[in-house]
Amino acid sequence: MAPSGIPTRHAAIPALSERMHGFRSLGGNCEFGFVQRYGGAEPSGLLRFAATPLDALIRALADDFDGYGEPGDLVVEATATGAYYGRSRRYGVWWNTMQLVGRIEPEALLAREYGRVAHLRQKLLEELRTGSVTFVRTTAQGESDADLDRLAAAIARHGPAPLLRVKAAGPDWAPEPVRQVADGVFEGRVRRFSADDQAWIVDLEPWLALCDAAYAARHGLPVDALAPGPRPDRLPLPGGLRRCRGRPGVQGLSPFTRAVDPAAFDREASYVFSAWVWIPEGCAATRIFATAGLSRLGWADADLNRRGCWQRVWAAGRFGPAGGAREPVGLGMVGGPGDWFWSCRPAFHEGVLPRPVSAPRMRPWPAPARWLTHWLDRPRRFGAGPPA
Repeated sequence: MAPSGIPTRHAAIPALSERMHGFRSLGGNCEFGFVQRYGGAEPSGLLRFAATPLDALIRALADDFDGYGEPGDLVVEATATGAYYGRSRRYGVWWNTMQLVGRIEPEALLAREYGRVAHLRQKLLEELRTGSVTFVRTTAQGESDADLDRLAAAIARHGPAPLLRVKAAGPDWAPEPVRQVADGVFEGRVRRFSADDQAWIVDLEPWLALCDAAYAARHGLPVDALAPGPRPDRLPLPGGLRRCRGRPGVQGLSPFTRAVDPAAFDREASYVFSAWVWIPEGCAATRIFATAGLSRLGWADADLNRRGCWQRVWAAGRFGPAGGAREPVGLGMVGGPGDWFWSCRPAFHEGVLPRPVSAPRMRPWPAPARWLTHWLDRPRRFGAGPPA
């Protein structure tokens, strides 16, 4: 134990990926399933990648999911996206099977889904009975607090499992503790939800902050105790100001990356690259982004509406097997040869989010005043301030 009585981070508090295993989605859509994936967790759950109408979910909880996955209940159907989705006729639940049309015969897939659903249905009922995990439900359009109260009551009928109700705060979101709104019911907020047809595009930072706040509340810990320890950079990267200009004669992608050997990295770990960018008024690029390997997890692209100020872009990813092709780490721009932006203070380290740091203080003034830009930022560039 630490002197304060709080368990030390490395000895007693699980890593982020383990903490994320302690949550289960109740199927608002697939978004929270991707949050867990980007946080390094792949828990099995009946409704993890499912779309479940609230009334159907409450009815299923009241019925102990009776008939869910019984013979004749399930179907698999090809969708316009080229993926197979499963559906329960009894409860109207849809889920992504993560199988593409043409890769598996639908009859074989249906038989596999019956076996999977039978196992996960019993697992869900056991988790409800024991309260071993925190259930998560996002508030869909048209769902009221009274509707969510009905859901909480349906969960409480089974046992002590807590419910985390998640609402969207809007662009003014800031990290905050979760609120306990009833016995076993907590409420928290993220900045925004993903679109139902693009649930994998996750605003990851608010989600992970919320999960840590909920974990801390449940286990009686201060949220600060869950903050990751310092991680050393994995690549030597120059931290000074750089002008990133589109390639001559090219309309499209201009990379500003370093090719790295995947053998140098743990395949099971995630790594994050971040940098600060300043977009001038005349830049007509359609995208400015970061990349960390070819398997992209969480990310934050540049907001092209923000000009004349610093903003941080980042991307987390995993690397392929040793012996594979070299993979990119760095920045990219989609635009024309006349487009450009400034970048500075890149960092690349293990993790799913970039380190929290303040924005650069300098302004990237044009030459001949650029020497002053370097002078203003010198304390941070040479280590007097927090790491990039």
